[in-house]
Amino acid sequence: MRPRFSVVWRRGLTWAGAKVHMGNKQEAYDAECAALAHALELAAQRNATPERITIFSDAQAAIRRMASDEPGPGRQYALQARKHIATLRRARPGIVIEIRLCPAHKGVAGNEKADEWAKIAAGEANTRGVEWLSSSGRTEVRAAPLPRSLANLKREISEKKWVEARQWAGGRTSKTKYHMPKSQKPDCAVAGSSKRLASRFYQFKTGHCLTGQYLNWTKNRSTPQCWWCRYRTQTRDHLFKECPEWKPQQKILWAEVKKETGRWKDRWKERDLLADGRCSRAVLDFLSSTDVGRRVPADADDDAVSAVSELEMREWLEEQGAGAEESDGEGAPLFLPTPDFRASAGEG
Repeated sequence: MRPRFSVVWRRGLTWAGAKVHMGNKQEAYDAECAALAHALELAAQRNATPERITIFSDAQAAIRRMASDEPGPGRQYALQARKHIATLRRARPGIVIEIRLCPAHKGVAGNEKADEWAKIAAGEANTRGVEWLSSSGRTEVRAAPLPRSLANLKREISEKKWVEARQWAGGRTSKTKYHMPKSQKPDCAVAGSSKRLASRFYQFKTGHCLTGQYLNWTKNRSTPQCWWCRYRTQTRDHLFKECPEWKPQQKILWAEVKKETGRWKDRWKERDLLADGRCSRAVLDFLSSTDVGRRVPADADDDAVSAVSELEMREWLEEQGAGAEESDGEGAPLFLPTPDFRASAGEG
């Protein structure tokens, strides 16, 4: 990774600006913060101070960092930005300075040109007008490397923690029931589904789900028998492949899986199916169209509904109209989109 940034502006009909390489042991976050500070520095160096300066950036985190001088990653650039703002205000007390959010990869001319020049800045020094950012905050033809940034240290610590957590989890899970995913990235299909549906998906993925086998093992049901077809053991494999109650939905599920992977159901184990991101959408559609993993009927030896988990009981109460106040809302997304953000250096 080669952190770099560019600052561009219009000069008549052409573009002018700076391409800056930051060396190694820096992060993209550092580059975004440095770009804002450098833009203010270039504005402060102009012979004639304008009445208004507006800087556009597609990095929300960097814009927020400029509004705070609290200790943490990017603080040095926030302090540099404040110094340049003070210089501009001394030169022109009534100046208006704004830092605004610009959508990325949406065809905005200035943003596209900045991305193009930033890619050029990834090259070595002394090529195509690329400058290096020094530890003093100045750009030079060839500068001493920047010290390692806090953002870079935090990323390394996080990666080591993920490796340790993965090793710990791998030693505590049954390999016959759970397939550890190769990637640490979240499954976008599951993340975009409702909270309840995602919960059911992950319950099946770990094997801690509402099946006769699991409920019998946890002593919440007297028998592992399937409550829909009376098969002797209700497992994940039985519900996804064999239970006659859900034959139409199973047919659609495995048709989609074969379309995505080229493999029919007899070549899949449930642990592998639920670990393969290509199959997530089909599995979610199957769960949403059935009661698999959602409802547990009364046990033959018990008059009450099996209250296996708080989630199951809450769902049952909500459907009866008695637990609406406890609900997070049907269809609530697992992750909410980030709202638009605008920061103004002229405020306060």
